[in-house]
Amino acid sequence: MTTAKLNQGTRTQLSGAAAALNSLASATYVVLGTITHNSSGKVPLDCLVELAVTPGTVSGNKQVVLFAQMSLDGTNFSTGPTSGTTTTDEPDLILIGVLPLNSNSTVQRRLFSLANAYGGVLPYASKLIAKNDTGAALNSSGNDVYTSDITGDLA
Repeated sequence: MTTAKLNQGTRTQLSGAAAALNSLASATYVVLGTITHNSSGKVPLDCLVELAVTPGTVSGNKQVVLFAQMSLDGTNFSTGPTSGTTTTDEPDLILIGVLPLNSNSTVQRRLFSLANAYGGVLPYASKLIAKNDTGAALNSSGNDVYTSDITGDLA
């Protein structure tokens, strides 16, 4: 009888994400980086994203919202804001999840499933976008993003 086994890959820092989040102004979008899911010629079953954020003095909605844009070729991505504060096209972004930030100056972490946000199947590539919705600028350090692929084997 064949059995399926899921494998979690190495936790890998998303290059440039920490710098993008450091001191990010409130109500502002920023690109955290791009993940090419097809880099090995095979798309993994899922990609877990770990978002770590240290807020300033929070007020308002007290959260960072994680979005994505998807691409079938790694060049042409779906639409939506990637910088600035204009929310007009925010509904075009794919909501990955929300990281609540209720404690001032304390790092908060949460894992998100990209496949879950995409309805079960990863595209060729994903561009991650964060929106600071805390009411204040994020801390100048203590912010980062990590990823880990989930693959499967049959035995």
